[in-house]
Amino acid sequence: MHTIAPLQNNSGRLNPLKPEHYGAIQSHLRYPTFVSCPEKSNIYLFDFISSSGPKTDGPHLFTNSDDFETHIATTAKPHTRIVSICSQNSMRPLGVTEQAMRKLINTYGIDATFLDLAVSFGDKPQSADAGHGAMTVRQKEDGSYDMQYLFAYAEHNAAQGNVPWTIRQTCVFHRYNPAGSGNLWIFFHARPRSKMQQQIETEIISQHAGVSKSWYSMHLLVISAYIGNWRWCIRSLGEEIEKTVDIALTLDLSKADHDKDGLIRLLTPQYLGDKLLPLSSRLKIALETVRKLDEINTVFQSKGFLTDDDSQRFANEMAYYKTTIEGYLKSVEVLEGKVKGISDLLAVALNLKGQTVANEINDKMLQLTSEAFEDNATVRVVTLVTLIYLPASFVSTLLGMNLFEFGDSNGQGFTISKQFWIFVVAAVPLTMLTLGSWYIITKRQVKLRQKRKEERAGSVMC
Repeated sequence: MHTIAPLQNNSGRLNPLKPEHYGAIQSHLRYPTFVSCPEKSNIYLFDFISSSGPKTDGPHLFTNSDDFETHIATTAKPHTRIVSICSQNSMRPLGVTEQAMRKLINTYGIDATFLDLAVSFGDKPQSADAGHGAMTVRQKEDGSYDMQYLFAYAEHNAAQGNVPWTIRQTCVFHRYNPAGSGNLWIFFHARPRSKMQQQIETEIISQHAGVSKSWYSMHLLVISAYIGNWRWCIRSLGEEIEKTVDIALTLDLSKADHDKDGLIRLLTPQYLGDKLLPLSSRLKIALETVRKLDEINTVFQSKGFLTDDDSQRFANEMAYYKTTIEGYLKSVEVLEGKVKGISDLLAVALNLKGQTVANEINDKMLQLTSEAFEDNATVRVVTLVTLIYLPASFVSTLLGMNLFEFGDSNGQGFTISKQFWIFVVAAVPLTMLTLGSWYIITKRQVKLRQKRKEERAGSVMC
């Protein structure tokens, strides 16, 4: 992908994001990431004003990006701000304009690499990006920490029975300031009222002060909301694979209709294998994100940003999720092995079927050759008999002509007509003409075959 922006200028300060940054990569996208019309926005915003007391502002729901821009430009940065942006669906742009997104990024001095995660939206998650979006952490000069990552998950699609599970993704940006000011959460959702969005709203309402004081609260919401779906998605794929295995093992390739089904069934494991391949990469990215969260938790605990109890509680959660994801990876590995095994089995079965058919054809050809040989033997016998009778037949025909006289009533003997030369003059040239025609036609056929052979040899060399 096109490089979005340099991280810092020569003075060490972050460069502000400009319209050219998004424009430089827009040509690589199938669909736009951001809406072009401000009125088509869907932005949820909640401000936690201060750490002393339950003073809050919101929640606000902006359906116009211009109003959102005005709000963040005219209001002071609160203690904690939560911005949640939803797409109409996974194939539609994020409900915010590029200008408003750029305003938010520049207002908070967010690194331009965050745009690299944002442009993953506006289209369904691509298999080519399955290894993209692992968590990154960057410490700023003021002591705050910026964390960002993509989290892919499986979502049950009950409306479409043929595709029961669909891959979705959410994006998380978190600025954590241990000093307590300027904290920021940004969430991107693949659809309105997603499970994560609802849990965010529930979490805010349940907290008297608006937002939990634990730095990891929203991270746990993201993981807990979606990680469990992978189990049922993998199980659904496993059931499809088991059905394919059962059918393949009972397939009788000796029947013509089963032979046709075998070719179709051979494609099914390949299709399931293609669905499994990106799952492994997505789960590895999720595992890497969980490990990164665990590492940063250790760093924060060592610096005294949270109590030992909070740190241990979060470490226990991460240990559970690491074990869970590793289990999912092993399950995917098992299914990949089964898919490969059944594909190899079907390929071998069809290959044996092909060899059987080839052997049957060879047997038929041998039978036809034997029959042709017997026919040739018969022809030879007939030809031999004909050759035996041919001299006698020739003599009988010749002597039966009016050119010969064997005797008459006057007692005259055998005589040859003086016009016998007419027979010789007519028969000899006709015989020569027949033999000459046969010779010329045969030579032409030999030359034509030789020419075709040379043309085929020349085309092969080219």
